[in-house]
Amino acid sequence: MSSKIDMKNFCPLPWTEVYIAHDTTGPCCINTELYNSTDVTDYLKSKELKTLKKEFLKGNKPESCRYCWDTEKAGMTSVRQSQTTKGSKLQRVSLAITNKCNFKCRMCNPVDSSAWGSDISATKILFGDRYNRKKHKFIKHKDDYASIDWIIDQCKKEKLLVNLLGGEPFISPGFLYFLEQVNKYNLYDNISLVITTNLSVTKYKRIDFIQELSKFKDLDIYASIDGCFKVGEYIRQGFDFKKFHTNLVAMKDLINFFSVTVQIYNVYDLPTIYKYADRMGIKINLNYLVEPDFLQISVLNRDQRNKILKYYESKNFYNKDLYAALSNNIDNSKLYDNYINYNNSLDKLWNKNIKDYIPELSALTLEI
Repeated sequence: MSSKIDMKNFCPLPWTEVYIAHDTTGPCCINTELYNSTDVTDYLKSKELKTLKKEFLKGNKPESCRYCWDTEKAGMTSVRQSQTTKGSKLQRVSLAITNKCNFKCRMCNPVDSSAWGSDISATKILFGDRYNRKKHKFIKHKDDYASIDWIIDQCKKEKLLVNLLGGEPFISPGFLYFLEQVNKYNLYDNISLVITTNLSVTKYKRIDFIQELSKFKDLDIYASIDGCFKVGEYIRQGFDFKKFHTNLVAMKDLINFFSVTVQIYNVYDLPTIYKYADRMGIKINLNYLVEPDFLQISVLNRDQRNKILKYYESKNFYNKDLYAALSNNIDNSKLYDNYINYNNSLDKLWNKNIKDYIPELSALTLEI
């Protein structure tokens, strides 16, 4: 890359990272649909990737990267700004290794979770008038063995950071296959492994993950959590906080971060999550929900946001990015009714009532 590049808008991720989603490929966790295939070899030679690189080299802001520009405009830290890779060599490969999942999270979908895909009624609620029986019917779980083989081949040649996501990797046959291949070719020194897990299990098919993952010299495990106690159990169908805590204690020496997706459902519970993380000696990595847009915190109006900020103040809680997210001028409050209708429909289907789980958020709605 030229030394004369305008770094103001530049992002190295099209050069340094590949993100393989369930059916598409892109340069990062936000821009996952740049190329309509998971054939990485073809993606790296694709016109789409070459065009994206040219845009950055010209100092432009590619439209497919709009989320980062909007995030920065709102005063928050974007994926582009938080990345640490440099140069023009591939250094990191992220893979949604499976869509097999044992949770149905309210902000998820049938493509990323087989549990969602098996619930046709919930899927109809999510897609509404856009529901297509052929397109959105039960999606069987699938593991991306072809991409695993590609990653293993790359790691035979050079060291890479490999980031595995789901679905839920710990219940994935594909993840067991990945571990088998790493062991077969003794690639423990050639892989910096990052895994995101909902921590619902620590063993699968007699494989003890504490034992297996301890073989990696460079390992980061992100335990995904969006709420403590009954808040988390409301957001995630299948989540058991006591079980999560038990497994966290068992794997504590291997777990580095909590991965938290900021959304309307947990906006009141974030102080509790931070307090829990601090007690357990674990750092927090915040992600801001992209889709569905009607569950983003930007659907809250100014009065609602101010009430939340006052709540944070009463809890002596402050986070720079969260404060910016709640104080910026991004206004999607026109989508608030979409959130209400969606949530009421899911509550009815799943026999729950938000008042019993997140009374603060329920009260916020009643005040409108």
